[in-house]
Amino acid sequence: MFIDRQDAGQHLAARLLHSPSLKDVPAADLLLLSIPRGGVVVGAVVAQHLRCAHEVIIVKKIGHPRQEELALGALAEDGALFLDERVLHFYGISRDDMQPVIVRASATVRHYVQRFRRGQALHIGQRSVILVDDGIATGETMKAAVQWVTARTAAAHKIIIAVPICAPGAFSELRPLVDEMVCLAVPEDFSAVGQFYRLFPQLHDSQVLRLLHRD
Repeated sequence: MFIDRQDAGQHLAARLLHSPSLKDVPAADLLLLSIPRGGVVVGAVVAQHLRCAHEVIIVKKIGHPRQEELALGALAEDGALFLDERVLHFYGISRDDMQPVIVRASATVRHYVQRFRRGQALHIGQRSVILVDDGIATGETMKAAVQWVTARTAAAHKIIIAVPICAPGAFSELRPLVDEMVCLAVPEDFSAVGQFYRLFPQLHDSQVLRLLHRD
């Protein structure tokens, strides 16, 4: 159980400082990308400890056309789309059925790129990437983020997922996609990310901007 997102960030940073993937990587060659909003709180703490650059990556979860809370995939920046074909098949949903949902998600992604990064594109350059969130439930959002980063990262550079908490199923699916997955706990009794935080408040855009020093 973590006190709050800052506390989770402290514990995660301590683990990352001993990560074998980061052993010979200078701070200048690291880019931490956090997923708003909760991931930015955790990421800000981790980036401070690692003394590395911190930026946000915008990813929007995509839900069932008639049941939004049911995650079917996610959309990242520049239209990078991940859809779980197995789940689509199970519910008998075609990609055409998903198009209106994808269009809305795309508008949301563009809005937050403008809001949180002032419309600036993300440039990874010759850096290894750490993807941070405050927890992972289904894994759809993180899969889209990994897909986006993988397409823009040279093979010689590392991609690491770092989260305080992760559902077992999501961990199994995500781990093979990256060089390392640092997760403080993968509890069998997982039902929601918030259950592992004593304080898990809703966050506002203004708090994210303040952490990014853009308020």
